Amino acid sequence: MNAITSYDKLEDLGRVRLSASFFMRDFLYSEIAAWHGQRNVPDYPDSTIAVGRQLCELLLEPLQTTFGRVHVRSGYRSPSVNEYGNKNRLNCASNEKNYGAHIWDHSNANGMRGATACIVLPWLIDHIERGGRWTDMAWWIHDHLPYSTLYFFPRLAAFNINWHEQPVRRIDSYAEPKGCLTHPGMANHGGSHAHEYAGFPSPAMVATLPAVAAVLPAADASAATASVPPASEAPGPSRGTATGSILYRAAHTKNPWRKVGSHRTLEAALNGRDGAVGLFARKARIDYAKHGDPFYVVVWQAGSSTGYVVKADSAASLGVRQVEVSTADLQAFEDQGGASLAILARYF
Repeated sequence: MNAITSYDKLEDLGRVRLSASFFMRDFLYSEIAAWHGQRNVPDYPDSTIAVGRQLCELLLEPLQTTFGRVHVRSGYRSPSVNEYGNKNRLNCASNEKNYGAHIWDHSNANGMRGATACIVLPWLIDHIERGGRWTDMAWWIHDHLPYSTLYFFPRLAAFNINWHEQPVRRIDSYAEPKGCLTHPGMANHGGSHAHEYAGFPSPAMVATLPAVAAVLPAADASAATASVPPASEAPGPSRGTATGSILYRAAHTKNPWRKVGSHRTLEAALNGRDGAVGLFARKARIDYAKHGDPFYVVVWQAGSSTGYVVKADSAASLGVRQVEVSTADLQAFEDQGGASLAILARYF
């Protein structure tokens, strides 16, 4: 999309669909711009759209399908609007701090892109009024979604949620208890925190086909439509006649498609120390700081008709939950260099 140089082009930008439920127009309104006569228009529309789709696909859609309506308080800010807000103390950080955050179309100092939205979940407001805490939602997001940073605020339980090419995985708050809830290196960072959000709805991370197709090649989108059997708790490799090599792929926050070729059996790839069970228990012999937190493992054997998609599940006997999947699906992911978290979530 060309630069926004007319009202008609701005209208066209607003009509761009970012995901199943969200359009670009949802993120362009700014009270600062409306009151102070500023133009909240991106310098680089295509970059804005690209990172906005990641924010919506991977973070906002799962929240909305699980907890109900996501209300956007503040989304995209142009550099001029953000600078005005910062200079006039209107709760805007500097432009340098907001590149790759509220300023979606400018990379940060490391050349990495990202997108932030400040959102309110009415479900969370009601949860807190019933005696819950904002930390309950923070831990749910930490365990289920590929966020980069979260920042919670006192009013309406609003929080900033950021998608980033180089995720930080850090949670902070101005609401009580104030300060940093977790960051990599803290003792509470890894593992499951399901006890913190007991009674929460089961995650509904299924993206609808229009949203999936918007960010994935055709082969991946078609694989997502395949029927999948119910997930089971513990991996149990099928005893087929395939004798080919074992293909093991892990989707992490920092490495979306980590390839491992050292497993000799399905049993080891699924249940071994360096397999899926060990990976989610954080016992695998890998650099977790380098690759980030694991979200899914994909395992199959060359020549077999089915393989497995595995995710962590603290309620399961081995700490993981798996589903048997056609290797045609898995090979399609491999051919196009990986699978989005939204696609892998469809199997559960």
